Amino acid sequence: MAVESWFPLAIYYEDLPESASHKETLVKHIHALRASSGEQRTTESSSWTGDIHGVDRIHHDPVFDWLTDQVGAHVLRYLTILGHDLDKMDVHIQRSWPVIGRKGQVVSPHAHNTAHVSSVYYVSIPSDGDPGGTTFFNDHCPNEISHGISTGMTGSYFERNAFNYNSAQYSPVEGRLVLFPAKLTHSVEPNLTDEDRISVSFDLIVTSREDQVRGSHEFLMPSPSQWKKVPIADGEAIRKSFSQQEA
Repeated sequence: MAVESWFPLAIYYEDLPESASHKETLVKHIHALRASSGEQRTTESSSWTGDIHGVDRIHHDPVFDWLTDQVGAHVLRYLTILGHDLDKMDVHIQRSWPVIGRKGQVVSPHAHNTAHVSSVYYVSIPSDGDPGGTTFFNDHCPNEISHGISTGMTGSYFERNAFNYNSAQYSPVEGRLVLFPAKLTHSVEPNLTDEDRISVSFDLIVTSREDQVRGSHEFLMPSPSQWKKVPIADGEAIRKSFSQQEA
């Protein structure tokens, strides 16, 4: 008898050796960004996330240059491990934002559907207690013989193993950088400590290089240099014209 396991999920992580020397500067600046971002737009049980509060381009902020460079270097290693040909592609940082999770706060399940690769860097993690791990969900459940049976409501499995896990949890480690497919649903469990849990997220896009031959863009997005923006002078006027036609 033989049972083989295929289609593994590849999550990359690296503990950055210079993290301690950058921690104080990053923590101070992230708190300043939060203080200047206005009132929290999410519930008190939700972590403060910069992307919801207009702080989503920190890859252009010189204070984050070291971290931005680290993300760039490690995403190239990640893509190489996955077998991608870096000579045929360019990688772009699309968005980046800080996250502060205070006591009891979570990040609800979500995916970054406008990106290809996502990453999280743990700037500052509480030293005692449970700061809340990141959970990655098995969205497709290829071995689920009946839809929903892996939720645990039926108690169908006598054990969890490599064939039926419906999630994987990573405990945050200060100074660690994690990369994963952006389409993967994930969440952050509640911070059960009295200290802030501080991280930074990046979304990245992979495109073909500008010099790639024609016909090679079927599954790899063309370079942004080849795009042309469609002008929208007055969106309201366009909507009104359709409303008048329907009337």
